[in-house]
Amino acid sequence: MRDLYHNVLAAQVLSPVVSTTTKTSSAIDLQGFSGLSVVFDLGLSADTLSNSLYWTLSLEEGNDNSSWTAVSATECNAGVNSITVNTTSSDRQAYAIGYIGNARYIKALATPTGSVSSGMPIGIVALKGISAYRPVVTP
Repeated sequence: MRDLYHNVLAAQVLSPVVSTTTKTSSAIDLQGFSGLSVVFDLGLSADTLSNSLYWTLSLEEGNDNSSWTAVSATECNAGVNSITVNTTSSDRQAYAIGYIGNARYIKALATPTGSVSSGMPIGIVALKGISAYRPVVTP
């Protein structure tokens, strides 16, 4: 089966919500999977984004689901381990970070810098692939 439906498991790990503070996804368990892309879905920021007021999208990893460290650039596709959203044209988009490291658990973070007062809608989806078992069972 070459279609993505039977080869990728999509899981919402942060329900879309207007955020003014750091948002952290639920843990993404990669047991049985060797590939992961985390998609950050951003809405219209009610604050004017700039170099002093912005959001950083990033990943953390851990092997025990309790101790977490920042994911390094060498553990991400294209060496991109964080994305800065700091202009009005960079909101209202979806951004993906591909994880290629070896940790079992991953968390995604959206972290504000500056005086965020009104917030921005943020949702996060995990796309797990390269499954040890196919077809991937979807809920």
